[in-house]
Amino acid sequence: MGDQKGGIQALLDASGQLKEIPYRIEWTQFPNAAPLIEALGAGAIDTGLGGDAPFIYSLQANAGVKAISAFRAKGASTTIMVPRGSSIARFDDLLGRRVATPRGSIGHYVLLAGLKRLKRPFNAIDIKFLNPSDGRAALTSGAVDAWAIWDPYAAIGELSDGMRILPIDNSLTPGLAFVYGTDASLENKRPLLVDFASRLAAARRWSEVNRDAYAQMLTSQTGVPIAATKRYVGRSVLVPAPIDAGLIAEEQQIADVFHEAGLLNQPISVASHFQTL
Repeated sequence: MGDQKGGIQALLDASGQLKEIPYRIEWTQFPNAAPLIEALGAGAIDTGLGGDAPFIYSLQANAGVKAISAFRAKGASTTIMVPRGSSIARFDDLLGRRVATPRGSIGHYVLLAGLKRLKRPFNAIDIKFLNPSDGRAALTSGAVDAWAIWDPYAAIGELSDGMRILPIDNSLTPGLAFVYGTDASLENKRPLLVDFASRLAAARRWSEVNRDAYAQMLTSQTGVPIAATKRYVGRSVLVPAPIDAGLIAEEQQIADVFHEAGLLNQPISVASHFQTL
């Protein structure tokens, strides 16, 4: 099982969904979704959870990774952080500025989608591709002007580093996350994936109405200060979403933008990369 900081292990534990589980889970932690998906493609893990944009970005490798269940954010799921005293006040102010984000991430997609909406070229923002910890360090040191990122990193930046969130239109991204599988794990471990996806869906529904308990468990699992976990759990949670034609159309739009921006070598039809359990 691939996981990320403040991810599914804490949620499943807090909600009681790890009790009496009829199989053993071996957890592997990743800093963000891109290396998690690489591990899936290499067969090092069987499943994991991450954002939609890195999943779409990974499809050019044709590594047999599939999206097998979906969750949609209720509330702001991706943010752009700036130093508290920065003159940057809106997305338009990012033009010509240096902005850190992981390549192919949901943060990267928000920047590209914002530029497309402004009808500006994709190089109108000087995007620096850095992993989350390096992006935070770059912003605090002044090496970049802004940081396109997500929680819990955004909440930590607010409370520990005095960063502020730049107001952006949440409609720039669908706010989706997926449970990933592979051709091999779907063939050999489908009953386990079905059970896991069901437990995760139940845990997500639990988190929506038990946010304080979820925040406490996140802090105990990750070491992230309770003020930060309460902040980001309070403003956004993921809830189960059906994989249907509308969702696939949203994901096709991400693939089209990535291709237009030169991140994908060729156009990709995403529909065949979804497989419901």
